Amino acid sequence: MMTTTEKLTALQSAMKSQDIHAWIIPGSDPHESEYTAEHWSGRGWLSGFSGSAGTVVILQEQAALWTDGRYFLQAEQELAGTGIELMKDGESGVPSISKWLVESLEEGQTVGFDGKVMTLAKTRDLSNKLSAKKLQLKTDQDLLNAAWTDRPAMPAAPVFLHTDEMAGKTREEKLAEVREKMTETGAAHTLVTALDSIAWLFNLRGADIECNPVFLAYGLVSANKVQLFVDSSRIEAPALAALNSSNIELMPYDAIADHLKTLDQTSLLIDPQTTNNWLIEAIPASVNTIEKACPTKHLKAVKNSVEISRMADCHRRDGAAIVRFMRWLEENIGIGKVDEVNLDLKLEAFRAESPEFKGPSFPTIAGYAAHGAIIHYRASEESAFTVKQKGLLLVDSGAQYPDGTTDITRTFACGEMTDEEMKDYTLVLKCHINMARARFLKGTRGLQLDMLARQPAWQEAQNYNHGTGHGVGYFLNVHEGPQSVSPRWTDEPLKPGMLITNEPGMYRNGKHGIRIENIMLVEEDITSDFGEFYRLRDLTLAPVDTRPLVMGMLNAEEVQWLNDYHAKVLKELSGELKGDDLEWLKKATVAI
Repeated sequence: MMTTTEKLTALQSAMKSQDIHAWIIPGSDPHESEYTAEHWSGRGWLSGFSGSAGTVVILQEQAALWTDGRYFLQAEQELAGTGIELMKDGESGVPSISKWLVESLEEGQTVGFDGKVMTLAKTRDLSNKLSAKKLQLKTDQDLLNAAWTDRPAMPAAPVFLHTDEMAGKTREEKLAEVREKMTETGAAHTLVTALDSIAWLFNLRGADIECNPVFLAYGLVSANKVQLFVDSSRIEAPALAALNSSNIELMPYDAIADHLKTLDQTSLLIDPQTTNNWLIEAIPASVNTIEKACPTKHLKAVKNSVEISRMADCHRRDGAAIVRFMRWLEENIGIGKVDEVNLDLKLEAFRAESPEFKGPSFPTIAGYAAHGAIIHYRASEESAFTVKQKGLLLVDSGAQYPDGTTDITRTFACGEMTDEEMKDYTLVLKCHINMARARFLKGTRGLQLDMLARQPAWQEAQNYNHGTGHGVGYFLNVHEGPQSVSPRWTDEPLKPGMLITNEPGMYRNGKHGIRIENIMLVEEDITSDFGEFYRLRDLTLAPVDTRPLVMGMLNAEEVQWLNDYHAKVLKELSGELKGDDLEWLKKATVAI
């Protein structure tokens, strides 16, 4: 197996042979997916960094990796000894990728990347910032192939039907909605490139990416024709019959660029945030490109009544599995050997007792003590801590079911705790409650709720280095836009039917990490003389550990919220549990 140094040397040799002075490897695929198939995990192959967000830039004599605050600790550990410098994106004094390139390269030199894995928006932004030094872009090849001799093949898992009854809408209804949006923009065609949008639009699912039930494909929607670019040999018979009945024309996945080249004197809607540069260069100059968010992004984000009802069903099922896990955990810490790996396996086993379980929605984050401070930590046999009868354990996990996607974080008291641990835990719960109790005006953006959630932490001059919430798919990606609750401005109002997580945290390097997370549904609340107001309703159903709470830090409204939530959990899950599991739940949800 090649070392990171050997991989860098091989790639830099290929760069020098083609007179390329910098090579960029983002963590994306041709569809701007957050998580990617192994074929496109070049950043991880080269650097050893396993986070979902980050970019490696290689010069002929040095290399650096940029990532955000969720991964600072993880990246420090995984990059140690590789010779790749960590750039903490967003931190004071840390240059952006473009600034670093401008400062590091000579005028007129060449910066390269694979045009298939860089979007139009990112390519355009980079080009503009490099133009001051007349740096040239080379985007017509994948240089990784020169060094990555054992590169994994393209994924080709079966593509299966997600029934209309489960989806709540037929593909004909969804296509009609897309066409309505096309008409509003004046587009004759819409190019659909994001994998979750394609899965949603065609009522299909796959398994090309770990934890995400999507498949490699492109879609092209026109007024009287719909084309799906996918390897048809891997489409299961019921799905193939459904596509044929809807008059969907199937074309090879690799034919998309050549097909775009045949368009002439027409208009095409493209999403610059998800359409890669390789496809953009295939579009003829005679085509009027209309740059807007793909209509599927917003249509998918607002769940229909069937999706909302079924998501409630899947959360009851998932909540029961979480309760069984909580009971097992409480009874085995200090008795059996519980470590970060086997507790993950046990949790998945409890979920797998349900025949509907299709697998995790993301790799479980199980961090005991200091590992809890690594926000996206993934335990291995080599790194796993054994859980002892003291301190805190953070477990962030989720599952995929045909009727929904779950994402839940709970932090558990394992025994004796420090005053600092208990205070931090109570602050996190106060932040969580602040958002959960929010009533907000129509048109509210996520940034406003993020500030509301952080108030208890800010009052103590504390903070957490990640957003408070993200959208969630319906038997799709656990992270879904366009909505979010984050310090970053996103001009997307929260709307009834949207799902959003509520997950404030607190992290102390080398000590502990705390996070409490529920999925919540945006729904209508009341209308007054001042406008329409919305609220959030919990879909996640599982007890919140009350043992670490400093009761004196909670006010009456916060205590009432927690008691009401626990009463709801008991009511909703009583029909899913029995015997000792039900008795444990009753004790875990007793009013405080």
